[in-house]
Amino acid sequence: AARATEQGRLAIDTEFVSERRYQALLCLAQVAVPDAGGRDGVQTEVLDPLEGDLDAAPLAAVLADPAVEVVVHAGRQDVAILRRTWATDVRNVFDTQVAAGFLGLGNQEGYESLVRKVLRVRLKGSEGFTRWDRRPLTAQQLEYAGDDARLLLALGAELGRRLVDRNRLDWAREECRALEEASDERDPDRVYERLPRLGRLSDNGRAVARELVEWREEVARSMDRPPGFVLPDHALVEMARRAPADHDGLEQIRGLP
Repeated sequence: AARATEQGRLAIDTEFVSERRYQALLCLAQVAVPDAGGRDGVQTEVLDPLEGDLDAAPLAAVLADPAVEVVVHAGRQDVAILRRTWATDVRNVFDTQVAAGFLGLGNQEGYESLVRKVLRVRLKGSEGFTRWDRRPLTAQQLEYAGDDARLLLALGAELGRRLVDRNRLDWAREECRALEEASDERDPDRVYERLPRLGRLSDNGRAVARELVEWREEVARSMDRPPGFVLPDHALVEMARRAPADHDGLEQIRGLP
């Protein structure tokens, strides 16, 4: 954290598991900062929030410091998870996927492809879809995670230089600014508005559906399960339409757990 503040730059990547959970679980945070004495001029650390006693407060403060550039790749979900899990803002974001778009390298360019095109480096075998929530982690997982952050810092620097040469850096930074507000918190009002066949409900049915959404969110959060696991959307809307008064009435609703 101190070195990031000194150098004014930090690259961060995360590994998380979102399947079968209410919200994604942060499993690793990989951080890289400029360091003349490190490998390729970079100091890289792989931080484990699930095992040991990680104090994330110093890094959280750095992420919120507008004087420190935070380099990410396709970082909307990374930013959202870090904001929630570490209770921090994330400022001065530089997203290499956004930068690549302004350089004509593709609007949705993947990390591995971008590293190959820009840095002429081929990443080793991918561990991206392994079980990051299981311990102990393998040597391959740790190597993969560390390389991601180390190369991300170099990738951000090179893309930044190219943007300056084309007078497009300010455009990219403006586009990245929206990522600072990324969130994975679920808003019951927005969940309610996205329900299927909502227009078919009466006014009373809509009120019931809104209450059911609120209840479902609370239960899903307490169970750490996706809301659809508790009550699928179509079943929720049908419950609101029928307003069953007893167990037999509930059993008439298809798909109700």
